[in-house]
Amino acid sequence: MKKILFIIPYIPYPLDSGGNQAFFNMVNYIRNRMSVSILLCSKSEEHDKNIVALKKLWANVDFFVYKWPKKKSVHIEVRNPLYYNVLKRVKASVERKMRRQIVNMGVDMESGLDPVRENSALLRSVFEPLESGYAQYICQVIKQGYDIIQVEFYELISVGYLLPENVQTIFVHHELRYVRNANEMSLFEEMTDEDRMLFSVAKDYERAALLKYKHVIALTEVDRQLLIDFLGRKERIYASPAVVQMSDTSIEEFTPAITHRLTFVGSGDHYPNLDAITWFCKEVAPYLHKQGFSFDFRVAGRWDCSHIVRLSSVCPEIKFVGYMEDLSDFLKGSIALVPIRIGSGLRMKILDAVSLGIPFVTTSKGVEGISFNDNEECLKADTAMDFADAIIRLANDSNMQCRLVLQAKRKLEDLYDWKKMLEQRIAIYSHILNF
Repeated sequence: MKKILFIIPYIPYPLDSGGNQAFFNMVNYIRNRMSVSILLCSKSEEHDKNIVALKKLWANVDFFVYKWPKKKSVHIEVRNPLYYNVLKRVKASVERKMRRQIVNMGVDMESGLDPVRENSALLRSVFEPLESGYAQYICQVIKQGYDIIQVEFYELISVGYLLPENVQTIFVHHELRYVRNANEMSLFEEMTDEDRMLFSVAKDYERAALLKYKHVIALTEVDRQLLIDFLGRKERIYASPAVVQMSDTSIEEFTPAITHRLTFVGSGDHYPNLDAITWFCKEVAPYLHKQGFSFDFRVAGRWDCSHIVRLSSVCPEIKFVGYMEDLSDFLKGSIALVPIRIGSGLRMKILDAVSLGIPFVTTSKGVEGISFNDNEECLKADTAMDFADAIIRLANDSNMQCRLVLQAKRKLEDLYDWKKMLEQRIAIYSHILNF
């Protein structure tokens, strides 16, 4: 069998993010068709445990794990330890009081005056050197002889500069960074000349780094067309969607959302998710309140306590339930919300909802790259008022819910059949190996 090495920056287990789902489902199939190796980096004991669990599932996969060096603790010497501890307690107390005052004035201390700018990926889009030991480890592993070396996710885009010329190299672009940066900048309260400069520098770097790979795979046809224009060539750029296996739920088993229960799937460490929930809580929920629409909003995924407190204070109806291994029970009888305003690529949360027979409301950005149309497979709205109206309309019409679910499921089965998608990826690899 041909040998393929995957290099990714995350531990793809548990399946608590769209990226993890996309990678896991694809490799779970490919490992029975090719000789698969995966290079991971572990930065914590939790990572170690997740890798052990993954190894049990994938006994026929070779794992290379780089142990991230622990930060050296810095010992601080103080003149008067007792007085120093008193000052620390005073500092904590003052910061709490300052935070309460700022929240009372309607300003988020963590986000500052412009939360999108504060959390923007723009400053993280230019070249950052890889950790030295990690770069050396990659160079050692790739010498073992592979037919294909595939790198995924923007955090590792610079790895292309390390890869040998005598191997077929692939970069899988889950989310075009320059598109995400443009989305975020359009939401800045004020755009500066420096922002425009950083955007141009980051865009140039992204293009140069992509050109170090012999092949590039996008998750949607929309992104593939953008990459063709971006890189100035049609050759060696492919579209290969993420894979979600369809559930066996029949339309007769459809459970309508009659209790005004709204759901969202996604973790807060991915800023487009944080922006989506913040936008809903601050701008969409007030319209729902004005219309007298009572609702319960449940969010599945890993979220920082500070975000939970802040968002709950703005929207009391929101409840964070943590990571849910079984989405079917969580989503059943609800309306799924996808209020995404930032990014590109394929939204696994939409594929999951459709697969499980869940009606959903989304934005144009959320459904970008998927051939779903407003009022045919979903309801689509891009302003807070329209998004709120769409939620109310769908929640009060069980027949519409059933119709959208049925049509979305039919289209997903026709266009995104998971077996065909997996075979499509294998066909791409076969083409590349004959290149």
